[in-house]
Amino acid sequence: MEHLEDIVVFARVVEKGSFTAAGKELRKSTSAVSKHVTRLEDTLSLKLLHRSTHHLALTEPGTVFYEHCTRIIAELEEARADAAGLSGEVKGVLRVHASPGMGQSLVSPAVIDFSEAYRSVEVELTISEITATVMKRGVDVMICSRYYGRESTFHSSLIGKDLGPTPYVVCASPTYLTQSGTPEKPPDLQKHNCLLHITQKRKPNEWQFAAKDESWSVRVAGTFRSNLENAVLSAALRGVGIARLPQYSVSRDLAAGRLTAIFPGMVQSDRMVQVFYPRSKYVPRKTRAFIECLERCYRQSAALTHPAT
Repeated sequence: MEHLEDIVVFARVVEKGSFTAAGKELRKSTSAVSKHVTRLEDTLSLKLLHRSTHHLALTEPGTVFYEHCTRIIAELEEARADAAGLSGEVKGVLRVHASPGMGQSLVSPAVIDFSEAYRSVEVELTISEITATVMKRGVDVMICSRYYGRESTFHSSLIGKDLGPTPYVVCASPTYLTQSGTPEKPPDLQKHNCLLHITQKRKPNEWQFAAKDESWSVRVAGTFRSNLENAVLSAALRGVGIARLPQYSVSRDLAAGRLTAIFPGMVQSDRMVQVFYPRSKYVPRKTRAFIECLERCYRQSAALTHPAT
């Protein structure tokens, strides 16, 4: 059993990025944590970590071994829950990471709903740009929006699930439309002040539209642009111009009448909302429960944008 403890300690060192941080969480001294990792390396006859004064990094064998460790720990937790008769209980710590726009507009409300429904779970939400190393920090679920057909740059140790398409909405405040008029066809947008979300796509100033018999690629321009989705949304709400934003970001403002959709159903998007979590024979119940909660929030966002009549 001491090897199992070594494995748990090693995995926590990798996730926390230091012996000291891992020790605090495990309530062990830094020297005790170091002894666990050293004993594991001696047992395997492998160097798992590159150590320096201010930095830790996995070796190539360490990376492979860590991936197995995460699966072993997940299965051990599942086995412990089943043996204790707790297989139906959602508990523990859930770490969620999301890309900025989606994290603030879609994931954050889902996390709050989840926290209210499962009060025995501690939830940690982090929001920043997605990288291939995010899951090495001990994240349980990662959510982002990606291009259709684009091969994943994430490791094969992750399972990816499509939550649904990422519909976009071209919209403006009633104030702007009253003052500047409502465009009748997509090419009319060239006469308007269009707000650009510059990290939204490779060509943020080219907006794509399609109807039954026609399609348009409209080059737009305007006086405001930002890499922050919320900044573009705020500008649209203030009546600065017309924005192209994800449905989940504007659904509540559309439903409340603070924004008006222009060319509904015609705005083209090539993105998909995707959820990633570690590949394992047993997916923790907390992970499954959160993904179900996230799916409900996604459906509610769609319903707000297109309410039943």
